[in-house]
Amino acid sequence: MTDDDSEAAERAAEISGRAPDELTEREIQELVARCPEQQRWAFEGWLRGVRQLDGDPIVSLAP
Repeated sequence: MTDDDSEAAERAAEISGRAPDELTEREIQELVARCPEQQRWAFEGWLRGVRQLDGDPIVSLAP
């Protein structure tokens, strides 16, 4: 991604009220649909920030 592309993405995110690196539900579904069926459950969890790519849950170390 060029600097112009990333600046455009950041502006679009600001307008929509979301973080520049935050995916929309539609974007998540499109990416998951392109993933091999056997790995979709782990990949979707990774995109949502709840799983590692190997499928293990992300566990917070904070008390």
